[in-house]
Amino acid sequence: MGTTFHGPSPWPHITRAIRTRGPRYAAIGYLGPDAPELLPLRAGDLLVVNASTAAIRAHATSPAALAHYLNTGVRVLSSPTLHAKVIATNTRAVIGSANASANSTLADDAVVITDDPDIIAGVRTFIDSLDEITEVDQVFLDDAIREWEIGRAVPLPGITGRLRNPETDFLPTPVTRMFLIHAVDYEPTRTEQQVLDEQRGRHHSRGGPVATYQLESLRLDKPSGIKRGDVVVFVDVDDHWIHAPAVVVSDPMKIPRSGGAVLYFLRTRTDLPPLPLPSAEHTLTTLGHPGSRLRTDHYVRSPSLRAALLTLWNL
Repeated sequence: MGTTFHGPSPWPHITRAIRTRGPRYAAIGYLGPDAPELLPLRAGDLLVVNASTAAIRAHATSPAALAHYLNTGVRVLSSPTLHAKVIATNTRAVIGSANASANSTLADDAVVITDDPDIIAGVRTFIDSLDEITEVDQVFLDDAIREWEIGRAVPLPGITGRLRNPETDFLPTPVTRMFLIHAVDYEPTRTEQQVLDEQRGRHHSRGGPVATYQLESLRLDKPSGIKRGDVVVFVDVDDHWIHAPAVVVSDPMKIPRSGGAVLYFLRTRTDLPPLPLPSAEHTLTTLGHPGSRLRTDHYVRSPSLRAALLTLWNL
């Protein structure tokens, strides 16, 4: 293989390079919620990360990513002074600037990947020599989740900076009102369908790329506390799916001759797929929330539960 340079989007090369036999050793400054997809570690691997209080509060390192690695059997350590991004396998070393974060995939990062034995040994020595190390366990993780909830994202390129496409930021900032509602199939009345078609027509652009958003409707048999700007998460218990968050973009509209039913319009992202309900329940349980909460309609008061639900889609 020799030594190769990769930039400005090195993560596909990093992910491919570390898919080797034997243990992997990584010291990566910061982890986004999607770190496990970029950095697929397994039981027996070692990961050192900056999971200091400052990094957690700034949303530079995600407790959800830490929890994933712990559950996978990876040994996770925290070093509050770590800023390096290096990985060593039995046969390769990766040295560069890329954090394990979706923001890094959109920043201009670069790495060198080499099979030079001396450099591989040097990376191992560097990782082994890191000091002020704290073991990340369940107690550490519980504290990290609390710090995450009271913090906020600091816009840092390659770590927590705003993604290049601002259209992806369709959720309110912050999300303070969320409702969990069970999806129920029903046939819209002619009036409902006409209004929905009219609204969709206003949001539909002819030609060009595939739309990022689409308009959906929510029908409730009676008025509720839901209002414009709220976030709604639908759960389909019968088919065992949980649907991505949707944003309420209209005031409630009374449906004629419906006995008091109201109709809302919701904005959804077409690129956020529904997820298997059992998997979502397991993830929430891992983060300290009863998975059974997904099986009852309710107003999500808990900030940590709102954050955990959004994390399911890396939002």
